[in-house]
Amino acid sequence: MQLGLLLCDHIDSDFSRVGGDYPELFRECIGAVAPKAQLQVYDVHRQQFPDEDTRLDGWIISGARFDAFGRYPWLERLKTCVRRLLEQGQRIAGVCFGHQLLALMHGGEVARAPVGWGIGNHDYRWRQQAAGPGQAEGFRLLVSHQDQVLSLPERARVLAGSDFCPHAAFTLDDQVIGVQGHPEFTPAYSRFLIEQRKDRFSDGLYRQALDSLNQGHDGQAVMHLLLDFLTSPSSPQSGGRQDGHRDPQGNQKP
Repeated sequence: MQLGLLLCDHIDSDFSRVGGDYPELFRECIGAVAPKAQLQVYDVHRQQFPDEDTRLDGWIISGARFDAFGRYPWLERLKTCVRRLLEQGQRIAGVCFGHQLLALMHGGEVARAPVGWGIGNHDYRWRQQAAGPGQAEGFRLLVSHQDQVLSLPERARVLAGSDFCPHAAFTLDDQVIGVQGHPEFTPAYSRFLIEQRKDRFSDGLYRQALDSLNQGHDGQAVMHLLLDFLTSPSSPQSGGRQDGHRDPQGNQKP
């Protein structure tokens, strides 16, 4: 499995020198569910983009501390790259910032979340129409975001959400999948971010976020879901998968 990471930011050196940068976190998470997968990193924030003829089994747009609706030279070039990959029939997964960017590029709305910062460990529910007998009701992911997808593109299908974040995961035309949470995050990095940004949160939110890290999270299982979507054998032009995909607990979903 050959994957490309479109890297949109870097972890602060205070953490990365001991806990790794985003490429290391993604490699560790991906390796846990797909040991033979190879990850090629393109540091798009530093204007390093894949060649136009590069074709891989799937692409991941990373998170970032930037606004998906911002105006940055590297971001405009990234949008051009994403459009080209989709026109070539390649599949893309977006994580946090990447999730928001994919929604925005296809007609969705992204802005500061009226409910404020999402930090710590959050619970999400599968949408009711996707649930079925014997399927898990939801999953838990580590998060850090103040922006959200407020409305999805017209053809998008909501996979999961919560009262706090209604559009936490979506798909679009069998080529795009997005998830607001961070499957690659570790509790140690989440704790670092919470402490680093402590002055932005109320005392209650700060303590609640720290306490939530004592619970388990489904990062690896959600990464498995993303990779399954990216590498399903049916092509995006075939009108959709015939085999469905699985939720983070491994249950088949329609």
